[in-house]
Amino acid sequence: MKFAISLLIALLLFVTFQGVAQNDADTLKDFTGPAAVGNQLINDSRPNRATRFWYALDSLDKKKERFYERTGFIAGVDYNSQIMAATNVIGNTVGASGVFRIYGKWNMVKPGTNHEGGLIFKVENRHRYSDNALREYGPLDVGYAGFMQSVYNNQSWRVTNLYWRQVLGGQDKVVIYAGFVDITDWTDVYVVASPWQSFNNLVFATGSGALGGGYPDGSFGVMVNAWLTEQFYATASIVDTNGDPTEFWKGFESFFGDFETVKTLEVGYTPNGLSSAFFKNAHITFWQVDKRAEGGTPNGWGIIGSWSWLYGKYLPFVRFGWADDGLSFYDYSISAGFAYNIIGASNLGVGINLNKPNSSTFGLDLDTQYSGEFFYKWQATHHSELTPNLQLIGNPAFNTNDNFSVVFGLRARVFL
Repeated sequence: MKFAISLLIALLLFVTFQGVAQNDADTLKDFTGPAAVGNQLINDSRPNRATRFWYALDSLDKKKERFYERTGFIAGVDYNSQIMAATNVIGNTVGASGVFRIYGKWNMVKPGTNHEGGLIFKVENRHRYSDNALREYGPLDVGYAGFMQSVYNNQSWRVTNLYWRQVLGGQDKVVIYAGFVDITDWTDVYVVASPWQSFNNLVFATGSGALGGGYPDGSFGVMVNAWLTEQFYATASIVDTNGDPTEFWKGFESFFGDFETVKTLEVGYTPNGLSSAFFKNAHITFWQVDKRAEGGTPNGWGIIGSWSWLYGKYLPFVRFGWADDGLSFYDYSISAGFAYNIIGASNLGVGINLNKPNSSTFGLDLDTQYSGEFFYKWQATHHSELTPNLQLIGNPAFNTNDNFSVVFGLRARVFL
């Protein structure tokens, strides 16, 4: 399977460069997730966002845009804070964490042209308020096998993104990322995949929790995104599984020295190109991960599938993941639900999931888990969001005393 995935990635690269030579009339761009730096910057500056209470920072947005037009440089900053409390636990009842982020891009080579190139960066400080950060709150406190919030850990300062983005002719038909990347920025994305603004639980994000390799971010890697036609796109990547975002500079040595990587290949369909890619999308993703000698984790592979389609203001979705080892959380995971008013400033989402924890990863043969989640993101002001959240956890695998827990959450985000 490892050879097959590598061969498919090589074929994609060949087809990609052939496609650029054949047709440069398209105006399509790279398709990445809502939490990727470029999309986060666009989302933060959307003109239709609510400005109900104050307008003091609106002029700053306009100055940033003018500066970007002159220099090709733009940056954003935000602070994210979240608290969770559960009814039945094996540890602490309450968990809370915060994350400070600086993110941006600098288009240094031919900005605004068909050969644009630039630096993408994201620096974060992730910290806890409680005994356990929210990333660990699920397994250690609630007894849930998985992440009920995947990004709020206690790593302190880290570099999540520091890579070069290069357009290869064809008016953004092909885009390459190379450097220190986050695999969740492009793998199995859909419009409510962001743990900063949408669902919290990993089962409603990348791979439905069934992607192997430990979801590396701040790791050295390469990604190629190509629009094969106006309706079909493909994305291939190879990323180091030994990367450490708190010491990202060591990634060169681990990538080229150990060469223990996770590979992905995704093919997707959307009816109207990039304009509909977030809102009407179906894709399938194949992944393979190498055995890690130092980490002692096995190799593995898997398949991920997703369908999400906008009907009026409703966007239903069905997603699944299946894995054969590879440090995946689950042998299989199936999610379904819907989002409402996702194009608007304030929106909500509802999802349900069932999953079977991977005995190889957890070292135990655990029972099937069930979960549901509801969130409502309220755009309080032009530069602040408040998101109440509710998770229902059925049969939490590590809780031998209770088979059900209700988890209340509240997330706040302030951004400039």
